Amino acid sequence: MNIFFWDIDGTLIRTSKAGLVAFSQATEELWNRSVDFANIKAAGMTDNFIARQIIRSVFRREAEPAEIELLCRRYESFLPAQLAARPGWVLPGVREILSGLAGQEDCKLLLLTGNSSCGARIKLKHFGLADFFDFSVSAFAGQYELRVDIARSALASVQANWGTPDRQAIYVIGDTPHDIECGKAIGAYTISVATGTYSGEQLASCSPWWHVDTLPAAEDFIRKTRLVPGPSGRRQEPAGPCRV
Repeated sequence: MNIFFWDIDGTLIRTSKAGLVAFSQATEELWNRSVDFANIKAAGMTDNFIARQIIRSVFRREAEPAEIELLCRRYESFLPAQLAARPGWVLPGVREILSGLAGQEDCKLLLLTGNSSCGARIKLKHFGLADFFDFSVSAFAGQYELRVDIARSALASVQANWGTPDRQAIYVIGDTPHDIECGKAIGAYTISVATGTYSGEQLASCSPWWHVDTLPAAEDFIRKTRLVPGPSGRRQEPAGPCRV
């Protein structure tokens, strides 16, 4: 089985910061506080971690778990309207690659994302991509704040559904160093694409298995991912820390 774990924001789609606007709207409604995103890291971060940073920023203290949960759920309620109100697009090559892989019996399209399951479904449904993915065995933020923990849950899902992970070819595709690092943490083939906020040079410095500035033609992507070694040599050894 060839298992493709896709990131969402900056990899599959761009939303013109609809998510951050929804977070800001939720914060203002819940606590009557405005959010300054200048010092808040969002690219490659989980919804839970973004919420924690927002609460720390507006209250000058650490967030309580119940507050993070409350903010994330309220954010999700504002997200559909913000997606509809702002220009967004599916990134080049995405729909063609997903269509090509979906037609292969030995390929599985999944998500490994910092979004919640609800947030991911809202975004992908808006852009007409949700039906490509099996949400039931994908990996979402859920109770996790760190990307590497989501990746470990993804690996457990692979094992539960398809057996020993080292008998599969597992790919993690994303646009940030966090995607590369969490993919390496589970021994996946990491594919970085510079369609988000990080440059090609920054991503290449993290030594992914394959780096592209933009996704290639579907036939090229499928051909490349079919040329992996046999089962005994499939797992990618973790590399040193990213220099970004």
